[in-house]
Amino acid sequence: MKATFTLLIIIQLPFIVGIYLPEKNTANFHRTSFNINPEHLDGPFTGGFGEETCHSCHFDYDLNQEGGSLNVKGLEEPYQPGSTYEVTVLVESEHLEIGGFQMTSRFEDGSQAGKFDWESERLTFTPSIHDEVQYLQHSRDGTTPTAERKVSWIFTWEAPENRSDPVIFNIAANAGNNDDSAFGDWIYVKELVSVPKR
Repeated sequence: MKATFTLLIIIQLPFIVGIYLPEKNTANFHRTSFNINPEHLDGPFTGGFGEETCHSCHFDYDLNQEGGSLNVKGLEEPYQPGSTYEVTVLVESEHLEIGGFQMTSRFEDGSQAGKFDWESERLTFTPSIHDEVQYLQHSRDGTTPTAERKVSWIFTWEAPENRSDPVIFNIAANAGNNDDSAFGDWIYVKELVSVPKR
């Protein structure tokens, strides 16, 4: 009888602990990570410098699927050192219901080139990355379409001062179908290179 009682305690203990202890921690986790980063971008996914893209999870279709596109407007070639440029990222596809992106600006050695800034609540930096490179991405609000089958973001990029090096922009974007899964989404990638004016 004692052995049976002990066995029941052992079996039930994890369930009892699970009901009373993790609730607060789980709530805090979702409040700090999911709300800020709703599409679960936990790491670099721009496709540049050996990084993966969103295609590592959303792999149903080939990259840069026909029927949609990724466009970046406002980055001049060549760039004027120290100047600020208004940039628009536009993703569209015939089935887009939700969208996201991640973008970097780096020198050839992989270090940060210039800096991003914005006023919209549609943008944030990827919260799980804490190194010297800025990974600009959509916010929770920024996943909603801005027009039918289109989603866009507007921000500024300030070119580096007193540098004569090319800047490499890497961007990956997701034209999602909003079915709460990684399936059926179209991923687009692009690399742009801009050199300074002489």
